[in-house]
Amino acid sequence: MLKIKRSFSLVKTSYKNDDVVILLKDLTDCMKELSTLEREKAIQSGVHYSAMLPQEDAPSEDYMKLYCDITKPDNLKYIANLVAILSEMMYNKSVVENELPVMVRLYRAGVSAAMISKIMADKSVDEKELQVIAGLAYADKPVVKTSEMIYNTLVTKNKLPVIISLARAGIPVGILIKRYLKLHYNIDCPHYAISIIRDKGIDTNAMDYIYSKEVVLNKNTVSNFFFVDGWTGKGTIKSQLKDAVKQLKELNIKKWKKLEDNLYVLADPANITKYCSIKTDYLLPNACLNSTISGLISRTILNEYIDTSKNEFHGAVYFKKFENIDLSNKFIDYVTEFLNEKPSIEQTQCDIAETGMSVVNRICKDFDIEDFKKVKPGIGETTRVLLRRIPWKVLINTSEDDPAIQHIMLLCKDKKVPIERYDLGNYKICGIIKELSADA
Repeated sequence: MLKIKRSFSLVKTSYKNDDVVILLKDLTDCMKELSTLEREKAIQSGVHYSAMLPQEDAPSEDYMKLYCDITKPDNLKYIANLVAILSEMMYNKSVVENELPVMVRLYRAGVSAAMISKIMADKSVDEKELQVIAGLAYADKPVVKTSEMIYNTLVTKNKLPVIISLARAGIPVGILIKRYLKLHYNIDCPHYAISIIRDKGIDTNAMDYIYSKEVVLNKNTVSNFFFVDGWTGKGTIKSQLKDAVKQLKELNIKKWKKLEDNLYVLADPANITKYCSIKTDYLLPNACLNSTISGLISRTILNEYIDTSKNEFHGAVYFKKFENIDLSNKFIDYVTEFLNEKPSIEQTQCDIAETGMSVVNRICKDFDIEDFKKVKPGIGETTRVLLRRIPWKVLINTSEDDPAIQHIMLLCKDKKVPIERYDLGNYKICGIIKELSADA
């Protein structure tokens, strides 16, 4: 049996072990937090953002009141619906469309076990499967129990989706998908969290680890690997993922041939993936806080403390200082309470054909911005600008009283950031990073 060894420690996290395996090297004792201004100066002088650790502060009392407002039951129920939509997409693509035997699909459609046995006798199917269905079809057992036995016999480990969340924003979504699939289909999906960094790529060592664990050891297939994030900004990570999958295939086509570059998100205002629950700019509670709703881990890091030649993963830091205000598991548990139902809303389609990058390019032209990377459209990305960067201004495409942007309005007020109305297409709001002068 293959043994998977590591010469480094994984970062500590407040998430439950059963919910996710976070494949990030522990850099807690190596990294020092940099102030927002220090970090912004470094980034604009050419240092990559992933080389530094952003300073994180505890949210103010007023800010936390706004967080409480957006985690009321109605909103949590809506989020659960979004999770359900995405989970069903994943289930149908992995288990139903590709792997689940025809007989089980027929049974789930209400066809009796006896009739399925007759149907399958006329088809070219595996003899062992026929023996299973024939033996169970005429057994003196309740229908529900028979269906369960067929399902448990035929849906084995190599039929399960492998959830790969992109740290940090994808992790809560991945956990909720894992819980939904367990609750509704009694399948316990492997769930990993890995790093993908703009202009640097995906953590190939982490991908190799998942391959060794799930394909080599558990006999799964890379066609069952599903990449998950919270939302799309302008689409940079989706493009990065596409490039990463292409590069993996170039390195080893036999190994990664069936790996897909689809990105599964709850909200896709950038209009770049069909694997989403909604196309609108929606506030997910984990977007408005940092580590205190992300398992107490920092954003991912790739610098001199990571030796990729020794198979080390990208890194992260654990924020012990926030343990007494950690909301990571509370948020997930609250949403889980509403996961007992199948989707009660349908996936929404996009009425506006404009993509995220098209909006960004328009903003760059209208505001004379040379570097498109300074434009961060969407609720989640604008929040990040205000929490981690030096903002220049915020553009809005909705009412200033919209509940989804109240935390942003508060941050703008606190930081004295000007607000301007602008047509943002699918987006409600957009943050623009300030260009710092050389002597700033």
